[in-house]
Amino acid sequence: MSLTLQVLLAGIAAGAVYGVVAIGHTLIFRLTGIVYFAFGDLIGLGVFLALVVAAGRGPVTQAGLGGGRFALALLTALAACMAAGGVTYRLAIRPFVARPTVGWIAGVVAVALAVQAILNSVFSRPSYVFPDPFPFRRVGTSGIVHVGSATFQIRSVFVIAVGVVLAALTAWTLRTTRFGRGLRAIAQDIDAARLLGVPVERMTTIAFALVGALAAVLAIVAAPGQPFDTRSGALFGLKGLAAALVIGFAGPWRAFAAGIALGVLEACAGSLEIGGSSLGPSYREVLPLVIVLVLAAAGAARGMIGREAGERGRPPSPAPAMHSARRPTPFAALGRLG
Repeated sequence: MSLTLQVLLAGIAAGAVYGVVAIGHTLIFRLTGIVYFAFGDLIGLGVFLALVVAAGRGPVTQAGLGGGRFALALLTALAACMAAGGVTYRLAIRPFVARPTVGWIAGVVAVALAVQAILNSVFSRPSYVFPDPFPFRRVGTSGIVHVGSATFQIRSVFVIAVGVVLAALTAWTLRTTRFGRGLRAIAQDIDAARLLGVPVERMTTIAFALVGALAAVLAIVAAPGQPFDTRSGALFGLKGLAAALVIGFAGPWRAFAAGIALGVLEACAGSLEIGGSSLGPSYREVLPLVIVLVLAAAGAARGMIGREAGERGRPPSPAPAMHSARRPTPFAALGRLG
């Protein structure tokens, strides 16, 4: 029971990070029709920038990292992620969204490679440990709480709570605020949104900035619980993208739930035993992604079969007029984004 609860909470905590990243992928895709491959690398940039601000010129310990120092590091990372997200859209994505797909793919991949090169040149150690600014070690036994026969880390509960708050804040923003209604209008019909006076380019740029900051907050909150290297941010982005693919880039809560499911599956795979031997951490990273990709491929195949069945026997229709070269796929109804 103790091990099961610990594994489950660890998986949900990791899944909360993936879920928030999946929300960012979903929002970007529904606004622009692109897959934001550089998203994870920008998260890594924010985490390492926060580490530099927190550590300064010398080593920093948990006892030496005060609340003010951590707040400065967090604000600096947020500002950097927001600026990087907005600049990425303006310079590497916006000029190519109306052109062939290879244009925006090349732009996004170039940004990801540039961020990776910068991080690898500055942070050369195999991994880094972000000091914990919160005094969880004072709760229970060095941060571990005992409830009956079960034990779990209080940090896992904290990460889950932050993830739920960020997901709820995103859903509330999209559903009730003027900015959210503008994003929903853009996602439904960009040309109609322009006719109604919605500042499409400005709001899309802000959205790119905000989703980077959103994921960076949770990544920085979760970073003290595990070693972090220059590839960790990209891995967060990949797993968040996998979760978003499974639910077809649907609404925020569905994306968050898919991330939770991926995190639990990942935690269970790491402790799974087959024939008396544990699969180990290597399968913990690979097996869930393989399952997710199989599910996404199966869903895509079912969609293609359904479209072919619906079109069979139907008289050919005239070619539709060009609506917008910006998106390769149609979007769902206006309300589904929220």
